Amino acid sequence: MSFEGGARRSSPPADTPSSAPKSPVAAAYVLARLSNKELIEAPRSEFVYVALLQRAGLDRKYRVEALDGLAKARNTDALAELIKGIGDLDKKGENGLPVLRELATMLLQKSAADLGKKREDLEKLAAESESAPARQAGYAALVTADGNVDKVWSSVEAESAKFADLLSSIPLIRDNSLRAGLYPKLRPLLDRSDAEDVRRAAITAIVAVPGHDAETFTALATMAKAGTERATVVESLQKVPRKSWPGDQAEPLLASLMSYLKEVPADQRTAPEAVGAFQLASDLVALLPADKSKEAGKALRAVGVSVFVIRTIHEQMIYDKSLIVVEAGKPVEIVLINEDAMPHNLVVVMPGAVEEIGKAAEKMAPEPDAQGRIHVPASPKVLHATKMVDGGQQTKLSFTAPTEPGEYHYVCTFPGHWMRMQGILAVVTDVEAYLASRPAAPEPKVTEWKLADLAADLDKVAAPGRNLAGGKESFAKLACVQCHKLGKDGYAYGPDLTDVLKRMKDDRAALLTEILEPSKVVAERYKNFVFELNDGEEMVGMIVKEDADSVTVQTGPSDSLIQNVKKSNIKTRTLQPSSQMPLGLVNLLSKEQILDLLAYIESGGNAPAHNHGH
Repeated sequence: MSFEGGARRSSPPADTPSSAPKSPVAAAYVLARLSNKELIEAPRSEFVYVALLQRAGLDRKYRVEALDGLAKARNTDALAELIKGIGDLDKKGENGLPVLRELATMLLQKSAADLGKKREDLEKLAAESESAPARQAGYAALVTADGNVDKVWSSVEAESAKFADLLSSIPLIRDNSLRAGLYPKLRPLLDRSDAEDVRRAAITAIVAVPGHDAETFTALATMAKAGTERATVVESLQKVPRKSWPGDQAEPLLASLMSYLKEVPADQRTAPEAVGAFQLASDLVALLPADKSKEAGKALRAVGVSVFVIRTIHEQMIYDKSLIVVEAGKPVEIVLINEDAMPHNLVVVMPGAVEEIGKAAEKMAPEPDAQGRIHVPASPKVLHATKMVDGGQQTKLSFTAPTEPGEYHYVCTFPGHWMRMQGILAVVTDVEAYLASRPAAPEPKVTEWKLADLAADLDKVAAPGRNLAGGKESFAKLACVQCHKLGKDGYAYGPDLTDVLKRMKDDRAALLTEILEPSKVVAERYKNFVFELNDGEEMVGMIVKEDADSVTVQTGPSDSLIQNVKKSNIKTRTLQPSSQMPLGLVNLLSKEQILDLLAYIESGGNAPAHNHGH
């Protein structure tokens, strides 16, 4: 439904090969010399598809294209090529891991039925791969295929290394119902002292089991206070939703962490274990009563610099923290841990500059600047920035906070991410006073919504009292308004939604499916094409109008991005079959918010000013 326009792209340089060599080794050597942009524009062949599948920093659509191309060239199927691709990257060692994690995510999005057909290949991937991420992807896929963990669990429980891999794969399993019943199996493993690798894996796995957050926090807090597997425990504690942290655990756990941190030599307080302890301690301070919180906060900052750990949430294109508070003019360190499959960065910008910097980054070619950073605009409004961080990796950003107080921002400037992936860097003179005056922001709850989760409630969309104003707010926050016309609001770049339900014959399930699975059906009018022009440039956009002599193309959601191109100037045109609307667009919304959004769409954009909803 929602689409992003493309832009003109320059042609490959004169020395770009017109066809790849026939030798795999020679082809790999030649293709490795191409930039990402040159590789994308290279004529397709089996070796180019392999390179597109394995090259870091490419959009997922090129992985999908590569899998389909390889399946056709090798007379196999895309899933077989996906599993083979993971195996090939596994053999490349550390250099292959960032893309391997991307492909593992794609693997685990496949249905249980499809994965079951490849069981032999998945068993080989789990048992024989050299890297832990590849083995864990294999185990997670096997559990998904079986619909439960029992078969795989019993087959590896006696071998600690394999058992640890299975346990470490549990957070990768996408189906909450498969993880939900594992608490009784995992809890005893926290006390297992005969196999440390198994215990560490269980510590990591247990926080991915829904429904036992308070119990899990208490068990892990007990381990942290005892100093047992402190680094792993502290990391896992931070993954337990804050709302589930038992208040009576805050003070004793904080005291234990402070005692540990005071013993860490000053020059080692930015090491990963100490940084994790600093961050957990900072989060615990907020749970204390106001008087104790202020005192504890000052004591913690006296131990070292202000350290913040920010994680990306897997497949959701958001940070796990939307607010960090620092003292003006004081040293700050941010540790960005990318737990997503996609690359992300963190850019600190001036107050109010997120949109300007985000849009500027989208127009940049993926070429590194003098500091090795991509998609970081050269602007005085960019204060500090990390490099792009691949999945499974992390980086540090150390700087001195601005001396001028204000609400600065941090944002990911990978194209398309800035609208959802941002937070506030509050620079203040008194951290405790600021926190005391500001209500705690609720943690984002991420739900991988499926049609089956919502189908039974679709009749409630038409019920009296729906919060149309809330639906309108979601329509704006999700950036739907930038690409769709709804009543008097929005821009008609994608389909006009004013009477969309009528066009769908009152089928709410069909409308919801369009939102949840945007690439399932893309109307002909809204498909993007890549036009290669005779002057060597490219243009990507939707066809607005076409006659015998020319094509009118729109490359983005603005009237200024509509242009007429003579057919005589077009060398080739290539269909881009997938929608540019992102997956998981509504995963941060609750069920009621999704129903409100649907109700607002059904209303044709009519949200009465007095409507307050439920």
